[in-house]
Amino acid sequence: MSSPPTTLGQYQIIREIARSNDIVYEAYDPLMNRRVAVKELSMPTGATSQQQDERISRFRREAQAAGTLNHPNIMTVFSFAEDAGRSFMAMEYLDGCSLRNELDAKGVLPTNRSIEIAIDVLRGLEHAHSKGVIHRDIKPDNVQILSNGSIKITDFGIARLTFQPNLTMDGQVFGTPSYMSPEQVVGKEIDARSDLFSLGVMLYEMISGQKPFPGDSVVSITYAIMNKEPQQPAQIDWQLWSVISKALEKTPAMRYSSAADMLKALEHVQNPPSPLLDPSQMNPYGSPTMNAPPVVPAAFGGAPQLSQPYNPYAPQAPQPGQAVYTQPYVPGQGQQPVPPSYGYNPYQPPQPVYGTQQPAPQFPVYYPPPPRAPLLKPDQVLFAKRLAFGLLLGGALLALIIVALSSWAQVVDRNNKKANDQNIPQEFTTVDSRRSLEQNIADLTQGVAMAHDDATKADIRAKLAELYKQQSQNEAASNNLPGAEDALQHANENNPNDPEALARLGTAYYVEGQKASDLIQRQTFFKNAADSLAKAASLEMNKSLNSDYRQKAAASFYAYALTTKDAGGDRSDIRTSLIKARDNADQGTELSGQIDELLAQYQ
Repeated sequence: MSSPPTTLGQYQIIREIARSNDIVYEAYDPLMNRRVAVKELSMPTGATSQQQDERISRFRREAQAAGTLNHPNIMTVFSFAEDAGRSFMAMEYLDGCSLRNELDAKGVLPTNRSIEIAIDVLRGLEHAHSKGVIHRDIKPDNVQILSNGSIKITDFGIARLTFQPNLTMDGQVFGTPSYMSPEQVVGKEIDARSDLFSLGVMLYEMISGQKPFPGDSVVSITYAIMNKEPQQPAQIDWQLWSVISKALEKTPAMRYSSAADMLKALEHVQNPPSPLLDPSQMNPYGSPTMNAPPVVPAAFGGAPQLSQPYNPYAPQAPQPGQAVYTQPYVPGQGQQPVPPSYGYNPYQPPQPVYGTQQPAPQFPVYYPPPPRAPLLKPDQVLFAKRLAFGLLLGGALLALIIVALSSWAQVVDRNNKKANDQNIPQEFTTVDSRRSLEQNIADLTQGVAMAHDDATKADIRAKLAELYKQQSQNEAASNNLPGAEDALQHANENNPNDPEALARLGTAYYVEGQKASDLIQRQTFFKNAADSLAKAASLEMNKSLNSDYRQKAAASFYAYALTTKDAGGDRSDIRTSLIKARDNADQGTELSGQIDELLAQYQ
């Protein structure tokens, strides 16, 4: 399958657009006159018949999982078929880019945009869960942002169909470690709440630019998922954090019970209700009219109902037993006023004298003291602002001058070093074919010590590394493996980022490990071999060489795990080595099967 086919079924292949476990093509459907994406099942080399049947069953499951769904936020699958032994499915062609590409380009997304994306994903998940489909691999790589801004969920390759028998046995783990729920990490039965946990991780990453459970290996990541609580980033306020933290609960029962519940919570964060209340809700009498008092029948001591609006300050008829005020006493003009039968009540409106137009008593009005004069006068404030601006501007100019002088001094120093390095004899900076290999190595080693400029040193070291690689070949041809190993170590010291030297050194360690009789020595050799080959694979850009280095690294990690097991070593160390071996090994190979079989004993 090195070159794409011209057709698959009714679809005309245009180009290959992606390749991972499977191959995705851009294609044209002449029957429907539309552009489609065709995903072809890629079978690994050396896969057994049982492994092939399982891959085909999972591929068909993916088509069934996505094919049963019809939602604007889920990628549409049109058909599944086979053509000349090639299994493929035709899907909706999606433009734009994945959320992973967006995060890699921008680092973080605005909070509002992150919530919008999460809401669209939740709408798609709500539909999928209602149809009995659990995605199991929600992550930024499987969320597509179209050119019009809409969101699509993609890749149902490991989806769980609750209405069909499970292809995954208990204890098997599928998914991406950083986004897996705790129950998914340990291989337990999962439901829709596992997808909500993964979405919570993705929403956390979109807003903060980092994952809630960081780690530099699969073991440290899964340990954090199982045992550590995520920290609240500064970019996430308490209301949004309450939604994310609930989605990231370790226990499924403490998370949102469904995508619909989490969707409502995020919509509430996105559009919070207005804090202002309806006037009728503020009325203590339950009536739109704030001035209306409760009605008390007259038979129970209530005031008579009048046709005029109620006014607590208007003159009212006295009630039985109520004290009555009369006009102020004037000698020779009437009797003394009758005092009221109760004390002064500041919370009761003043009662006017019945039958008169006498105004209500006036109470003293409280006037607050005048505000204190400002500490500084306006002209003093203006002077302080100008002084602060001048100091800030002067400090900025001084910093620029210091930076400029420092840069100039560095340039002068670098030019002086280059000038001094030009005086080094050529025999100490170049390789001369007329000299022996050992003499060239000795001269260039002295040249490194004589050089002052970093660029000159790096150039000499690169040449020296090539000479040591040549020396290692000569020593290996003479069956002097320790000498070859020593030369490769010198090559790696002079050029630590040379994948070829690292790979050769790792291979030499592996051979020494196979020959060693002492278990401790075997462990040391296999560990050094695995680390060197894994680093070589991470630096190698050639796909063929990269695959070869990864396979050798997997074999070295596996050999280290076996030796550690024989030596009665730590179980966690053995499991970590087996996980690294599994990550580097080609799936479907005999070595991959051996690794999985041994790893099952250390779950």
